[in-house]
Amino acid sequence: MKTFLTLACATMLGSLVVPNSASAIDPGHPRVNEVNGRLNNEQGRINNGVATGRLSAGQANRLERGEQHIQRQENRDLAKNGGHLTFGEQRRLNHEENREGHRINRAESHRGRLFHRFSRGR
Repeated sequence: MKTFLTLACATMLGSLVVPNSASAIDPGHPRVNEVNGRLNNEQGRINNGVATGRLSAGQANRLERGEQHIQRQENRDLAKNGGHLTFGEQRRLNHEENREGHRINRAESHRGRLFHRFSRGR
């Protein structure tokens, strides 16, 4: 039951991030599509980590806040440029996504080691 509630909370938090990106997207703009694709990919990784038990609820919440920060920055950049991203903004957002991806990897591997250590009865 606790796992179900954790997954439900993570899914609800994830749904808060994705709709905001759809409101200002120019479907023909490749920079916007690339950044949004990466955001959606990272969101899926977080949801999958919670579902498989490789991420705790606290870890997922921290990672979600990082993703939301990147999404807010993208929305500010899009509003400033009429729905487009400049090359520099795209690079900065990709750099932030790279850092967030590394955080997800570290969180999953840390939780996985703890999970396997305790599941063997040690």
